[in-house]
Amino acid sequence: MKFLVSNDDGVAAPGLSALVEVLSELGEVTVVAPAQELSGCSHQTTTHSPLQVTQLAPDRHMVEGTPADCVRLGLLHLAPDVDWVFSGINNGGNLGVDVYMSGTVAAAREAAWMGKPAIALSQYRRSKEPVVWTTVIPQVHRVIAHLRSETLPAGAFWNVNLPERDQAAQEARIVTCPLEAAPLPVRYEIQNGQFHYRATYQDRPRNPGSDVDVCFSGDIAVTRIP
Repeated sequence: MKFLVSNDDGVAAPGLSALVEVLSELGEVTVVAPAQELSGCSHQTTTHSPLQVTQLAPDRHMVEGTPADCVRLGLLHLAPDVDWVFSGINNGGNLGVDVYMSGTVAAAREAAWMGKPAIALSQYRRSKEPVVWTTVIPQVHRVIAHLRSETLPAGAFWNVNLPERDQAAQEARIVTCPLEAAPLPVRYEIQNGQFHYRATYQDRPRNPGSDVDVCFSGDIAVTRIP
């Protein structure tokens, strides 16, 4: 089995390294990831300027471009024979309408459009404490084992959000669920004539059974898109 891995947190992100660690036990991994963090870049692509690619190792490439650029280059040039495309693990949730703004999700969407099965993975964070990625790895193993046996229709992909959990808590369930339709409430504070974005991720609506509700409740939210 061959895998292409990208993200929107950048090629040096620890979440990407954790994902590569998992996938390396299952097959061959090629990384094609942005040179810098591009969280929230959505499905932006580079069409009016050249893309610089730096090979950091035989199967590790750094792109001066977006996550969607990385997947395009990966599937067209750098690793065209991969079986699956993975994006993540994002440092933060990508729930509900986040999927339209997330570069992590855009990488998986681009892969699906190009005919490859794909999974976007994100780690929801409630606190400001750094993620202990070694504790995330077992959950990722379980999710991949669960989803690799599922059939995706053309153009569809999986969006997965891992919960923030007390390590003493019982094992998280894998729950297939719809996206939360209600957006994150936002506001702006005016300071010195400038508008400053303000929002609290944990205050977003969570209709029962939605991906937000599942993840906030401590389980693994799995959503097929579209």
